[in-house]
Amino acid sequence: VLAVSRVMVAWQPIGISMGVYDMCHRYLKERKQFGAPLAAFQINQQKLVHMLGNVQAMVLVGWRLCKLYEKEKMTPGQASLAKAWISLKARETASIGRELLGGNGILADFLVAKALCDLEPIYTYEGTYDINSLITGREITGLASFKPAMLSKRSRM
Repeated sequence: VLAVSRVMVAWQPIGISMGVYDMCHRYLKERKQFGAPLAAFQINQQKLVHMLGNVQAMVLVGWRLCKLYEKEKMTPGQASLAKAWISLKARETASIGRELLGGNGILADFLVAKALCDLEPIYTYEGTYDINSLITGREITGLASFKPAMLSKRSRM
């Protein structure tokens, strides 16, 4: 059940990241500083390119996961890897967007701070990034690295 739901959950941060990128792109073209749109500055263009690269990579990973699922070839490790990696990249993308908007990045009018907050539970539910990484690690190595601790019958307290 978790592997299948991770397919759907992986698309939520993709949509949020697309929205953040779109809003930042429009903002940088409209807002002017020193007589030029913010989009004309090199570092802002580099950050937009980074965001767009993240979004395109997330879409491709999500698309591939769906194709594997449709063919009934998706493994729990693949679903976990996609969910973990996509949510990590989405947080990075929203964080870059927040930087691009400066002080406006924390205002409700621009929704970047809201996107950051919306991404936090996605990063955690359906298994945290760490747990999803361990599931994928178990699949690729054949070794489980997470096991419950042995409980001692005698407490030290």
